[in-house]
Amino acid sequence: MVPAPRSRALLLGACLAVLPAAAAAQPAPAPAAASQPASPGSLRPGNVLEDVSYTIRAAGFRSGAVSPHDPRTAYVGAFDGYVFRTTDGGKTWDESRLIPEARPFFGDGWEQLYFGVHRDAGESESGLDGSAPERPATHRRSAQIGRGAGESDGEGSGGRRGAAENVNFGIGVPGGAPRLQLLVRKFGKQTSGLNIKQTLYLRGSRPTTIRALVVHPRNPKIVYACSAFGLFVSVNGGDNWVRTFLGTSPSGRETHHIAVDPSNDRRVLLATGEGVYISNDAGANFSRSPDKGVGEGTIRWLYFNPYDPRYVYAGTADGLLRSNDRGESWDYTYYTTFPAAREVRSVAIDPFDKKTGYISTSDGLYTTPDMLKGDLESWSRLGGLNFTGVEIPRLAVCPKHRGHMWAITNMMLANTIDPELWETGGAFLYETLDGGKSWKVIFSGTTGGSIQWFDTDPQDPDLLWVIWSRSILRVRPAQRGLAGTRRGVIPDDPPIGDVILAAQRYAGVDPRTILRYRKRALWKTLVPQIDLAYHHYQWKDFGLAHDGLFQRLPFRFEDGYTQSHKELRVMASWDLGNLVFNLDAVMFGRVDRISWEMRDLLLSRVHRIYGELRRLRVLMANDPPTELRARVTYRLRIEELRAYLDMMTGGYLTRWTQGDRPAGGDTGWFTPWPAPKKERR
Repeated sequence: MVPAPRSRALLLGACLAVLPAAAAAQPAPAPAAASQPASPGSLRPGNVLEDVSYTIRAAGFRSGAVSPHDPRTAYVGAFDGYVFRTTDGGKTWDESRLIPEARPFFGDGWEQLYFGVHRDAGESESGLDGSAPERPATHRRSAQIGRGAGESDGEGSGGRRGAAENVNFGIGVPGGAPRLQLLVRKFGKQTSGLNIKQTLYLRGSRPTTIRALVVHPRNPKIVYACSAFGLFVSVNGGDNWVRTFLGTSPSGRETHHIAVDPSNDRRVLLATGEGVYISNDAGANFSRSPDKGVGEGTIRWLYFNPYDPRYVYAGTADGLLRSNDRGESWDYTYYTTFPAAREVRSVAIDPFDKKTGYISTSDGLYTTPDMLKGDLESWSRLGGLNFTGVEIPRLAVCPKHRGHMWAITNMMLANTIDPELWETGGAFLYETLDGGKSWKVIFSGTTGGSIQWFDTDPQDPDLLWVIWSRSILRVRPAQRGLAGTRRGVIPDDPPIGDVILAAQRYAGVDPRTILRYRKRALWKTLVPQIDLAYHHYQWKDFGLAHDGLFQRLPFRFEDGYTQSHKELRVMASWDLGNLVFNLDAVMFGRVDRISWEMRDLLLSRVHRIYGELRRLRVLMANDPPTELRARVTYRLRIEELRAYLDMMTGGYLTRWTQGDRPAGGDTGWFTPWPAPKKERR
């Protein structure tokens, strides 16, 4: 397996060459024992919650781990395969990425940017070198939009207008859609170009979710990353990664957790979607455990008893198993007939009462007074109704204060349009100081997302690292900053609502456009349908009845009489059904799906990027870091975030900074913000 290269440099080399590298990575000295407050609690007076994700590119964070050897070193894993590492307590981060396999070059669902294999002028598809494709054509998504597969636009043999030398791969507007390209150019926009290297780099690898990160308890350079595509190991502190376990099936390649034997650091147990695997060479090779219970099925968590390593616990989708011979044989110690409650997510043991144990499940918390010999009947619910029916992915016990514990929750509920469970916003970090009798929420999130993980500081367990899906936060003692002399300096930035509206308006999917459709439908409803009809009836009676009754009457009575009827009818009718449903107001199909995806994407991105920009600007205005490396990194990150937002809003932030303060919805679709009058030449 080829190690994944470092994918990003954080600093300008010329600016930072004068800094001694050793000083930047040197851990902070351990605080004196006398300075530690005696009272427990993570957010006790004197502690602050600090966002340390300023310099990380926009990513969805999934897991984390703090090095037990250095409290300033931490690792964070993302949903898309990135691993971020800090050695200075979160001020700056380095980045690497896990690349499990090559990615096929055809369109995936929910892709916002086009990428794919372009058809040539004929009926077949060609590879990178013009040869026949390795995959069947039916497995590839055609780049042709709005024309037949065999048609050509007359400029180049690859079917891409103006890019005959780059006919195979592309990102952006497909060349097979000349009308779309002309429309884009009509609005003064450049069509997306083609970059083979960028395509191969960004789309040539399939990302994988990093579900857990574990630092080796004795060797700080060894880090394990459990992913949806196997186990990755780094032997140089996260610089490079090598996959050492792949599994033998789609479910077997899913790794959830890993545990190292405290008495023999070469013995490693791996939790997968297909049972427990055992390694006796520090994770280089694995063999599947044949024992009952852990030989198959999903294993969520593995935990060596730190006070008696003979005992190992495996949290599975069907209960908790216990081993008293370091993982050779297993027996059930916890089981219930309720499906959610028997899915064990994490395990912990009380350091002050080494027999008392705790487990978190998909249906609350449970505790037992005897983790070593307790049976199925020894477990009882912890936290009462507060956690009943609530998924708790992780639980931890403080080794410093008796009765001090934390738990994270994630409320998942069923919905009517999808068989899977959906997050409902019930994502909180709970804390208890009395052994679980009462709980208090100490963190409820930053922006849209959910809490994913947390870890404790190895020197002061009251200090936490909290992994939110869109930010990383650290609890630390307040020393300086917002509590200092410059308290309350808030940069003059536009409201986030205006930035969101500007982005949606610039893309043509803002609420105003939807309301305009609706208004048009209402006007159509109020205008009636007019039906006009004119009828003329005329008939003549020749007196036949008279002739029949009075045959002897004179002939003059046969003249009879003539009648006529004229009618002009005007009818107005209203179809009130249009008030409820109208094709102009209720978009459906492809147009609605694309608009919905774009609105949701812009809302999510602006929330994340603009929130990060605001927090970073507040930090620089109130508590700028003293290190040159951190200051330069923060400035670069601010400019990067501004550029992102200007691109999405058509230059809205630039216009605001120059003194022109428009509302967010005033820009036109596909029209950049004009420069203020004083800037025009």
